[in-house]
Amino acid sequence: MAGVCISNYLLRTCLGTCAVLMVQEYQWGIEFKGMLLGAFFWGYLAGNLFAGAVAARVGAALVLACAAISWSAFAIAVPLVSDLGFWHTWLLLALLGLAESPVMPTTMQLLSAYVPASERGCSIAARGLSMRFGQIVASVLAPLICSQAGWRASFAVFGTVSFLLAMLWLGFAVTKPRESGTEAVRKMCEDSYADAPPGKSDCFLPLFALKQPGFLALLAVHCSNNFTMYTIMSWGPSYFTEVLQLPLESVGLYLMLPAAFSGIGSVIGGLLTDWLQSRRCAPLQMRRGILCPALVVAGVALASFGNLRSALAASVAIVVAALSIGVLDTVQNAVYLDLAPGNAAGLVSLGNGIATLPGAAGPALVALLLRSTGMWSLVWGIIGACLVVSSFIFAVFGSVDDIDKRPAKYMQV
Repeated sequence: MAGVCISNYLLRTCLGTCAVLMVQEYQWGIEFKGMLLGAFFWGYLAGNLFAGAVAARVGAALVLACAAISWSAFAIAVPLVSDLGFWHTWLLLALLGLAESPVMPTTMQLLSAYVPASERGCSIAARGLSMRFGQIVASVLAPLICSQAGWRASFAVFGTVSFLLAMLWLGFAVTKPRESGTEAVRKMCEDSYADAPPGKSDCFLPLFALKQPGFLALLAVHCSNNFTMYTIMSWGPSYFTEVLQLPLESVGLYLMLPAAFSGIGSVIGGLLTDWLQSRRCAPLQMRRGILCPALVVAGVALASFGNLRSALAASVAIVVAALSIGVLDTVQNAVYLDLAPGNAAGLVSLGNGIATLPGAAGPALVALLLRSTGMWSLVWGIIGACLVVSSFIFAVFGSVDDIDKRPAKYMQV
């Protein structure tokens, strides 16, 4: 599973670097660049809306295998389609995002089915660390490959590696001794909704969660987190080359820093979460005590990052922000399992789909702000403000209560 997560982030991370050269080669303007960077996330958003339902019905392991093979094929095809024009490229990148969308719901469902609550923090951190490792590798190698062999070679190399890792996971998914928790999850859902009206399918896409203040507070955190990480991932190469005046081949070393320290933060968050749980701390107090300070620190660091013109000083600021984001990312995903232990795929599918909106609209918004004002400090200031505001929202409305629970008949009034 770690290998598949690595391949997922190899491809989505190299998009930002390749876009710098694609725009130069085809002479697309900054508006088209923003649309190109957002194409992946529109497909990612659409796929998340049904990925959880498909995983719950078919099996998380098999869905993840099929998705990994698909996104590898789409990545290899990008150089072949790009010469046909902008909209053909946009559509293929959207399909790439659609194929990558099941990675969060399916992996969360597998962790929910197999990992006990006392070990979820570290298991979520391990999954997050594998994603960050893929981001690190792509951040370092993509600029080098692009400067030496062109951006087309980047898609070809990472797409091939991704395909090999996808086949490795397919072998596991097909030959594993028992189903990946799907039957147990379905039974849990059937018991939970035994008194629900006929035809009710909340088990697969729990729209009722949108009425829960605790879930909406978590959604605010997830949206601000995605807005931050996706902007760094997509616009980071442009920022370091255009604003900090760094050559493209050296940009990877700087882009590696947020990925690496975000992974370290994920591990710290996982260890801290499991340690506090072993000390029998109150769950909600524990989640708030870790998540809210991490959001505030990340927001302040990013606001400072936008006003720095020294590459060294900017690197320190983004390291602090990434470390905090890694911590909150682990806690954020742990709250999803708190809210829906029996339907993790469905709730993560819903939440991640909505939280992808900032990633989809963010590149276009950044392009609009830059074209109108030319102020990168405003871009990072808005992102930092979103993080700080979401910390206050979770502090007031955050919850860890299982929203899947339904009262039995004898408890109903």
